[in-house]
Amino acid sequence: MTKQSLKEKTISGMLWSAFQRFGTMSISFTSNLVLARLLLPEDFGCIGMLMVFIAISNTFIDGGFASAIIQKQGVTQVDISTVFYWNLFLAVLLFGGLYIIAPFIANFYKISLLQEVLRVQGFVLITNAFCVIQNALLIKKLQFKILAKVNLLATLIGAVVGIIFAYMNYGVWSLVIKMLVISCMTSILLWFCGKWRPSLCFGWSSFKSLFNYGGLILSANLVETLYTHIQALLIGRYFSSRDLGFYTQAKQLEEIPTSSLSQIVNQVTFPVFSQLQGDVDKLKMGVKKNVKMITFLTFPLMSLLIVIARPLIVFLYSSKWEESVPYFQLLCIFGMVYTLNTVNTNVYKSIGKSKLFFFVQAGKRVLSILFIVAGMQFGIMQMMWAVALSGYLHFLINGIISGRVIQYGFWEQVKDILSSYLLAIGVGVITYWGGLFLELDNILLLLIQVLIYGIVYFGIAYLLKFESAISFYNIIRTNLLQVNR
Repeated sequence: MTKQSLKEKTISGMLWSAFQRFGTMSISFTSNLVLARLLLPEDFGCIGMLMVFIAISNTFIDGGFASAIIQKQGVTQVDISTVFYWNLFLAVLLFGGLYIIAPFIANFYKISLLQEVLRVQGFVLITNAFCVIQNALLIKKLQFKILAKVNLLATLIGAVVGIIFAYMNYGVWSLVIKMLVISCMTSILLWFCGKWRPSLCFGWSSFKSLFNYGGLILSANLVETLYTHIQALLIGRYFSSRDLGFYTQAKQLEEIPTSSLSQIVNQVTFPVFSQLQGDVDKLKMGVKKNVKMITFLTFPLMSLLIVIARPLIVFLYSSKWEESVPYFQLLCIFGMVYTLNTVNTNVYKSIGKSKLFFFVQAGKRVLSILFIVAGMQFGIMQMMWAVALSGYLHFLINGIISGRVIQYGFWEQVKDILSSYLLAIGVGVITYWGGLFLELDNILLLLIQVLIYGIVYFGIAYLLKFESAISFYNIIRTNLLQVNR
């Protein structure tokens, strides 16, 4: 693959991946608004209680093998078939495990309905197992256009079916059916579009080779999954269910941009960096350019969300959710460096340093948990500040490791991103204080602040000739010219 073709595929991949992520997010968000008006909070609560078991099981099913398939150069049919059969076997095993322990989970939560819900919902593990290899191979080939179409269509069909069942008063089962339909449709469409088919073979040498890399990725992903749920667990255990409700709503809203951008970046940069792993200089230049361009967008986005947090939350959820505003703002401070951390950690994975990836991820999470527990001793807002600042602790550690791996260290990264960070914060302060003098309703204030922030930030960046601003301008200009032709 030539440098030019790789560059074009990277840009195309970013665009299609973004289209997929924001498209599915829009469909999910719209369908949830409809479902929220048809179902009871308890229905959503039941699913939320069980998602931790589904999330951990799905992490085991992937097992890091998908990353190993993407990362490995010269992957064979035996390698791929081995992973496919292993994933399927593990999915059946985990489904059986959830089926057996379902009564105990129902007793733990003291909700008898959860037993049957988990037993049906657990079937999603098997359908997801059929998706892993097809999805990984399409990512490896940078065929994000196919992935976007598959995921958008599956999400749309699942959302429509879920809403229909909710109208028919199926309650919590409409959410279970929605999840199953999305998983089944994704699997069917991926097998229809993907050209790979398994062979009747299983290679223990392939399994061991891939597990040497993927096993540590699995461990790191498990640590990440547990870390994600610990924050809500601590709030629910040591504070109140009301506090947890505000935190959960703020977290869900904050994850829309951060998780979307992180997934886009992770989905595209990992296979691209993997193809550059043999040339450290080219890899460093690729990471450097990605860091500059990604932070040029994420910094102003998260800064803007901090500014418009109050009118945005009141507009979306009504004034009764106003107490979630400070939680949301602090989570956005964390979110400013979340995607930046994703780029750095992808470097370790792409060059095959899975052991380094595991120990760095595990070390960061342990430090963060200690940081959060310490903050919790002084109150929930202090705990939230600890959550926010932990993202910057991660960046410090990631930068130090990247400096040793590809000679692109913490201070060099700070130098590359500092101008965008300061501009994003400065424009945010101006926009926020300006909004205090405007006595407008929430919708109008929201629109005006977004418009002012966007014009001022991108205008100043272009006038000061920020490298990323010029690059984005040239990309947009080139695409517009091609459309006009």
